[in-house]
Amino acid sequence: MSGAVQTSAPTRATSGGLLEGLGIPEAEQNAYLRVLASARCTEAGLAVELGITADRAERLLTALAHRGLVTRHDGVPVRWSAAAPDVAVEALLLRREEELLRTRGRVGELMRAYRQAQQPQTADLMEVVTGQAAIAERWRQMQDGARRHLMLFDKPPHISPTDTELERSLLARSVRIRAVYEAGSVSAPGRLAEIREVVAAGEEARLLPQLPCKLAIVDDRWAMLPVATGSELQAAVLVRASSLLDALTGMFEAYWHRAVGVPDAGGPTLGAGSRRGELLTLLSAGFTDDSIARQLGVSPRTVQRWVHEVMEDLGARTRFQAGIQAARAGLL
Repeated sequence: MSGAVQTSAPTRATSGGLLEGLGIPEAEQNAYLRVLASARCTEAGLAVELGITADRAERLLTALAHRGLVTRHDGVPVRWSAAAPDVAVEALLLRREEELLRTRGRVGELMRAYRQAQQPQTADLMEVVTGQAAIAERWRQMQDGARRHLMLFDKPPHISPTDTELERSLLARSVRIRAVYEAGSVSAPGRLAEIREVVAAGEEARLLPQLPCKLAIVDDRWAMLPVATGSELQAAVLVRASSLLDALTGMFEAYWHRAVGVPDAGGPTLGAGSRRGELLTLLSAGFTDDSIARQLGVSPRTVQRWVHEVMEDLGARTRFQAGIQAARAGLL
């Protein structure tokens, strides 16, 4: 037949899908592969090959020409030839990649629209507070609203000094305050003495080597924790009454029961020296020799000697074992 594709073109069963990743419809793919398999073809010849009308063949060829995959050669009849795939398909790939990059750049815009739509459903449960001043102010408001209990995980970073006067006012209102301090949070000189002051006023304080996050829980109404870990606290999540708040409360209780108490200045002793109980507590809380030395105002060498003596007295082979045995013996 005049103008038909004079070659063994791929069948329809094997032609589809090769250019699907470029978003090209299967009908255009089939047409392109048949033009690709011939030097030149006509609209009428392509229509016969594909079993479609000549008008349909012309529309497919025009669409392929718009994509840069085929070239039109005017004449009688009009003929079409395929562009070299290494050039034409590569150009389509680059264009597709640019479109995908632009779409990726708009994900943030889409997420803003999504959050706005979801906000009515979540605003009553969670709120993100940004900026250290705003976080400090919201924390003060939470403390002012406390009625029954306040539970804290105290670990760096800190955005403001401890307001001992506010804490004393809470204790005066019969608000129970429980705080678990991470070792790194009380290692600064004088910090343990500050904690003892609020303990003397009524706070219940304990120590642990590490805590999972900063956390503050007020009654069964609010909790606040950082959005992300890091050296600076720039955003916090305020959680209202929900199953998430219940889970955070359960986490606090689990860590509270694992922690060791903050020793009094003249706490329990072990044989000799009024600081033995304090030494054992700091050991159990994970303090290093240097940190213990700073807290007790002695040299690291003295701490090492005391630790060795304590381990011998308790029959412990490790520092951790010494802390466990001291706890079992009621020395902490």
